Amino acid sequence: MFRFRLQAVLDHRKRQEEEKQRELALVNRDLMRTREELEALIIGREEGAQKLTELERTAKDVREMKLYEDFLDGRDMDIAWKRKEVANVMERVRQKQLELQEYLKRRRVMEIYRDRLRDAYTQEEKRRERILADEVATQMWFREA
Repeated sequence: MFRFRLQAVLDHRKRQEEEKQRELALVNRDLMRTREELEALIIGREEGAQKLTELERTAKDVREMKLYEDFLDGRDMDIAWKRKEVANVMERVRQKQLELQEYLKRRRVMEIYRDRLRDAYTQEEKRRERILADEVATQMWFREA
């Protein structure tokens, strides 16, 4: 029966790969959350811009218009900051993908090695079975003769 002596190493590499997959999933979740936050900021800014446009048409209170302008300026800064955050998280996603690929390669190398050893073992077993069958046939022939 074939027994891969490095099975513990292969199992360890599989666990490492699974951990990297979990890390990638977490970073992807962070990316989705950050993009949603950015979208909410953009929508809030657009709503504020619409209200400011309405106020400019009615032009009742300059102070209120100034508040909306300040709000929009602050929102623009928030959006710029959030876009940088999205870019940073995207870079983290890319890094985690590269790490996962590396761990996948390491595991795959071990699996290929295991498969080659198993194939060699199987061929050796078949060779031994042929030798044994030949011996049995030879002994039976000598007994009959």
